[in-house]
Amino acid sequence: MKEGKSKRRGAVWVSGMGGVLITVAIIALYTPWLPIFDLRHVSIVGNRHTAGSDVVRLSGFKRGAALPSLHLRAAAARIATLPWIKTAELKRVFPHGVQIEIAERVPVARRQSSDGKCLLIGEGGIVVSDACEGWNETILLAGGSVSGTTPGAHVLEPALVRLLDGLLEATLAGLTVRKVDVSDAASTVLVDDSGTTVLLGALDVAASRIRPLEALCRAVNVGSYELIDLRFGGEATLVPRVRR
Repeated sequence: MKEGKSKRRGAVWVSGMGGVLITVAIIALYTPWLPIFDLRHVSIVGNRHTAGSDVVRLSGFKRGAALPSLHLRAAAARIATLPWIKTAELKRVFPHGVQIEIAERVPVARRQSSDGKCLLIGEGGIVVSDACEGWNETILLAGGSVSGTTPGAHVLEPALVRLLDGLLEATLAGLTVRKVDVSDAASTVLVDDSGTTVLLGALDVAASRIRPLEALCRAVNVGSYELIDLRFGGEATLVPRVRR
């Protein structure tokens, strides 16, 4: 008999505690002035080229706001509009904090604009900067169209974005691409730092030929060739360097 009463009392106690916790959460959510889970600090991880003040500003968070009521997804979407930001992940750190984890875009190419600026283009075809100092190792892009000349502008041709991102991810043994020329959309040309020229054909299919180029780089010493022609699908034409 006593055992049954003890179990019932335990159940009542657990139920009561659950009610208390729910009440606390509701109070914290709808009573922002109550400093139970109020926002006191924001920590930012992973930003090298983006000012932390810009990240906090776009988050929209205010000191003292109720932590449970913050809209993290909306804040992440706003932060991701910053040119360098590839992704932003936010999480609450109870009792008083938010952590923002940033992944920034890797610069892929640089391109001279019509007004004389050097546009630094990152992953996804986004212009991350209108200055290229310190990024001379990126690909020099000739041709292609960009929506503007300020950070946040983007490459207009999706096929060119796919090509640049593909080159960033590719492992081209013995081949270091320094220039991509797409000034003629019918002829995509890559130029290696040693002068090797690679022909990929029309821009709209050029990205699909990066894999065959990777395979070729594994099979032969591409540095010994002056010209590599991949314009004809699965066939490659190789022209050896002329020895002088």
